[in-house]
Amino acid sequence: MVITNLSNSKDIKIEDGIIVEIGDNLSDKEIYDAQNSKILPLIIDLNVKNSESISKLNTKALNGGVGTILMIPKHKPIYNKLHLAYNLTKEKDINVMVAIEAIHENKLTDIHILVDKGASALFLNSDEDMNLIKRVFQYAEMLKIPVFINANNKALLGNGQMNASNKAYSLGLEGIENYVESVEVAKILELVKNFDIRIVFQSITTKESLEILKNRDRNKVFIDVCIDNLLYTDENIAEFNTLYKTFPPLRSEEDKLALIEAVKSENIDFISSNHIAVSDENKDVAFEVAEFGISKLDKFAKLVYSLDINDKIVTNMVSKNPAKFFNLNEGELKIGKKAKFMLVKNSESEFNIKKVFIL
Repeated sequence: MVITNLSNSKDIKIEDGIIVEIGDNLSDKEIYDAQNSKILPLIIDLNVKNSESISKLNTKALNGGVGTILMIPKHKPIYNKLHLAYNLTKEKDINVMVAIEAIHENKLTDIHILVDKGASALFLNSDEDMNLIKRVFQYAEMLKIPVFINANNKALLGNGQMNASNKAYSLGLEGIENYVESVEVAKILELVKNFDIRIVFQSITTKESLEILKNRDRNKVFIDVCIDNLLYTDENIAEFNTLYKTFPPLRSEEDKLALIEAVKSENIDFISSNHIAVSDENKDVAFEVAEFGISKLDKFAKLVYSLDINDKIVTNMVSKNPAKFFNLNEGELKIGKKAKFMLVKNSESEFNIKKVFIL
């Protein structure tokens, strides 16, 4: 098959799911006329919470231009062989990688066994027992596996419902201070200096955390930012709008602008969805009891490419950097690679996925 008429690429010839030629005016019996579409690599989303079935995630990912997800064990713990095998062996079109809990109920899980069984990463909360975190880092160093970290302190979090701000006070809601995140970032950053490992701080939201991380060793310490915090602020929670109740919370305009500037200067490594599926019935309730989370996997590509940021930088953050991090044969179009990409409407005013190719 030859895909032609691409606005930002030469014609592409695909045989048996592999790109075999890239050139001008290629001929083939089967020609797919892309009608002046734009071509982009599929997204590799490194922060998808396992809050729904694999089949639903599969459908939503394809609709959102996502070809690979890293499943984070937030809602349903993934800490043993059965949980891991279920997620890895379910039939799906997308590539599913799984991060397993390194610490479960104040004990180390069977990390070595789970990595042997196919886990792609370890996941932990930064406020676990520090001796256990040290041991997790020792395992990560020995097994050469990355650690994804949720940097938040539950004790400082209290019953926080949204960002600590004038908006929270005006709504009578308990706020979540920036230091709930930043103190944990500082602590983990200091500890990781003693280990030859790679860690990813997931869903960083505050300007203070960025300041702490500005001189990090970029071969060891990586920063992930959620699309929520690049698009919205706590002002979106006007009139107790539970649709914008999520965790980590939407922060101030100042924090949002700091994150955007860090992305533009490529001081951020990844942009992810932080997809958390929440049913309407769990959102259509009082703000204090509504579940945290925003479902956005099915529109992730549209959201991320709507940012006022150069498309090349966005593509690096959502495709090329994650592919390099996990040594995946994805993220760009090259001869000899599997065909994984999306065709989008080539328009300044509209982003519309016309077709997703996973061959």
